[in-house]
Amino acid sequence: MNSTPIYKFSAPKDELLERPPPSHPILTDGYELHPAFIAMVREQLFSRREDENPYTHLWEFEQREIIKWKLFPFSLLGRAKQCYAHTVGGINGNWDELRDKFYLSFFPLSQIIALRIPLLTFQ
Repeated sequence: MNSTPIYKFSAPKDELLERPPPSHPILTDGYELHPAFIAMVREQLFSRREDENPYTHLWEFEQREIIKWKLFPFSLLGRAKQCYAHTVGGINGNWDELRDKFYLSFFPLSQIIALRIPLLTFQ
């Protein structure tokens, strides 16, 4: 028996739904998407067929680690870029470890504890 839940949604079939504007638009005059990225995304297209699950599609899309690894360095400047360069070689491609080290580099455990104390002692 398959334990994966199946979700069904209904939407107007005769209308084209308009996307909301992006919350983080690309603010540059030009950019290029490498054909390999486009090919990778086209391997698993989503078309709203009844046998397709949007949650599964998004989950699988988010698993595409290569996109995170390729694009993350472009999101950094200054100390953050230096931290990445210093850290990335020692984590053997482990995104979770990179994420955790990055968090702690700029939001140290002492700050986390300082924020938790008022929450734990709230009355």
